[in-house]
Amino acid sequence: MNKKFNIALVGNAPVEKHGILNAMLDDETLQEMCDIQLYGADDMAIKDALHDAIDDYLDGVISGIVCLPTDEPLELTIKDIMGEEAKDVMPLYIHSTSRMASATSSEDISAEGLTSAVKTLNRALKRDLSILNPRIAVTSVGDEISATEGSADITVIAPTVSELVKGGIQVFGPIAAKKIFDNDDFMAFDAVMTMRKGQCHEEFCKATNEETVTLFAGIEIPLVQAQAEGMVQAISIANDTARNRKVYDIPFANPLQKLYHERKEDGDKARFAVKKKGFNPAEHRRENVNYIKANPTPNTEGIKEDKTE
Repeated sequence: MNKKFNIALVGNAPVEKHGILNAMLDDETLQEMCDIQLYGADDMAIKDALHDAIDDYLDGVISGIVCLPTDEPLELTIKDIMGEEAKDVMPLYIHSTSRMASATSSEDISAEGLTSAVKTLNRALKRDLSILNPRIAVTSVGDEISATEGSADITVIAPTVSELVKGGIQVFGPIAAKKIFDNDDFMAFDAVMTMRKGQCHEEFCKATNEETVTLFAGIEIPLVQAQAEGMVQAISIANDTARNRKVYDIPFANPLQKLYHERKEDGDKARFAVKKKGFNPAEHRRENVNYIKANPTPNTEGIKEDKTE
């Protein structure tokens, strides 16, 4: 994992015209971090430059992509280039100590859409940013939580959050969107999931008080968009994302086969296929307070029978 990665720098004009890049590319820290490949020309649209970089990524030439600041909606450009493979793409705004994403770009909030968005965000935090057990805050639909019968906060967000928690994701909400950035409350979480694109974005930028970098989560390419003053940070995030993914994916490449017996009892499979009487290991393993209270000690009758064989 000590090998330097090649990171593509994509723009729709020669990089020499971006004065900030000249000094940045001479930065010793950056040179030690990764190698830079430049994509772009005066007569080349950013879509074409990005398309070339994505092709090179798929061919293994580069390990990540950083797009220079542009007024074009990069999310739509990514979807146009990658098609179905980018259907779950999610702009994740990254500050040095916090992150924010949105569940949808429309006014419609569904349980399925929110579930998919939270899972995409949770995976990106773990796989891309190496946050082992992320805490995610989910905001309300409006500025305040609506207790009105039939509101999305009550009928969609609250039950969806409960189901996600049951599935092992640390998600909290709904939390009033207007208050999440008051008194730095957002700092208690690894990321904030708002309901609509643009919701709380101004408050997030104001609270973080610095340029943010956008990581496009939900796609297999480490792709980052930089702000004018955040070029080195953007390259660092693209480089770290490529490295973090390799480390995260290693245990899943060749998983060990599930063992059905202890080594010392090799060949005695039938014995382990016998159902134990009065003792259900799967049920006993559940982290359920009511079950533990009702069953302070397991019934070991079946185990005693095994020892007599």
